[in-house]
Amino acid sequence: MTGTHPWEHEVKDGLPAEPADQPTPGQRAGQSAGTARLTARHWLPPVLLMLGMGLYGIGGRQPWEDEYASWWAASLSWSDLGRLLSHVDIVLAPYYAAMHLWIGAFGDSPTAMRLPSVLAMATAAGLLVPLGRRLFDARVGLAAGLLFAVIPMTSRYAQEARPYAFAVLAAVAATLLLYRAIDQPCLGRWTGYAALVTAMGLAHLVTLTVLAAHFVALLIERSPGGRPRLLPWAASVAAGILPVLPLIWFGHAQSQQIAWLEQTNMTLAALPGQLFRSTPAGWTVIAIGLLGVLLVRARTTVVLCWAALPPLVLYATRSTLDLFLNRYLIFTLPAWALLAGAAVCVLIRKLPGTAPWREPLAAAAAALALALVTLGAFAAVRANPLPGEPDWQRAATWTMRQSRPGDGVAINGYREGVLALSYQMWRNPAAPHDVFAGRSAQSLGTFDPATCQVPAVCAQPYLRIWLFSTAPKGHSFDQMPASVRDLLATHYRVKEAKEFASLRVLLLIPRSA
Repeated sequence: MTGTHPWEHEVKDGLPAEPADQPTPGQRAGQSAGTARLTARHWLPPVLLMLGMGLYGIGGRQPWEDEYASWWAASLSWSDLGRLLSHVDIVLAPYYAAMHLWIGAFGDSPTAMRLPSVLAMATAAGLLVPLGRRLFDARVGLAAGLLFAVIPMTSRYAQEARPYAFAVLAAVAATLLLYRAIDQPCLGRWTGYAALVTAMGLAHLVTLTVLAAHFVALLIERSPGGRPRLLPWAASVAAGILPVLPLIWFGHAQSQQIAWLEQTNMTLAALPGQLFRSTPAGWTVIAIGLLGVLLVRARTTVVLCWAALPPLVLYATRSTLDLFLNRYLIFTLPAWALLAGAAVCVLIRKLPGTAPWREPLAAAAAALALALVTLGAFAAVRANPLPGEPDWQRAATWTMRQSRPGDGVAINGYREGVLALSYQMWRNPAAPHDVFAGRSAQSLGTFDPATCQVPAVCAQPYLRIWLFSTAPKGHSFDQMPASVRDLLATHYRVKEAKEFASLRVLLLIPRSA
């Protein structure tokens, strides 16, 4: 290889166009070995780009409801966390446990809580390069990694204190190791693949639908003897799923907590815009990816199954499983990036000339073009608060400045408000207390406390009550228990009101005052 340009190492002049062009098992093994020799110039650009996209503005956006839930659960003692998980969110137990340790070491600022997701997403972008090389070549892997990094949904959930970035990483890593086990089978690689199957399930159970694409890969990629490696794969999958079975079993018992998904209106036609967090980006990448399928054909079947089968399965089963949601399907984005990267490279190779820098330059240009098309979406996913979300941060800060000793707080609707104010206000011991909170959420094993049994007695010590309400004007008490609603509507009047994004703060004083 002396004198060879670094981008020409182990790279073919063109992408395969027919299934007959599939490499032999020996060639595949050579490709796998070559993949291990990828240098920093191959995988570092996607990693750095993804890190930049994930770190830019990471602490500027306040958490939203799901992130507040992550903070609450991860901040509990081990015994209180176990009590919570016995009632809700058992499927997120691995993430909550890991975040408990992380927060103990690095704190609970938005930046600190989101940093693990940034690192996971950046690693996934880097792993797309060897995976792209195994399926096509290194230049396709580079293009895929760069395109993946600038998808708005990718940076949105790189900046999310939830496990979705880890689901993406597990899916990419498991697919890469599957191909390495196919090329050079050994106990260590199949064991590693089994561990990554477990990681997919522990990150998010829906990610296990990638196994359908892996099954297709086993049927296509033949062993030296001409037989698919179904037996070691099936054994690895069984071993990998075994540790996840308790989460599946107990998670099914808690399925009522996602009953709200029945009310979502997401359709297959709307999925591209919601999955990519940008309608132009979604349809553009999918269209280019499908063009890649038509142009390349060979070795795109598995990637297309990875991209398309999970949403189709969840859509078909939405009436029973209630899991058809855009963020649950984020692990399919690497597949679309691979298909689009293949299309970009094969189109460039059809142009005259053989300069080795053409495809890396085209990959960078394609990523830049996609970023420019989605500038509005990039701003939206970093808005504070997110579009449609209540501005608990500014409301809590304003209320703290206006409050006096003897003031209390009430919330029109629990869970989200309790979690948000617990983070934004009640970490300060001087903050006004929750007037109508009875038995604590920790002792109940829930995200919100019980309501005070005698509201008039609970309200008596407080001179003024700051009411936080996300309800429309004129419905300030409608989400509260009837006993609390009647007390406030009958015996209190509004002295002051302050509007925030999707949130209103009312200062209530006794009518007799």
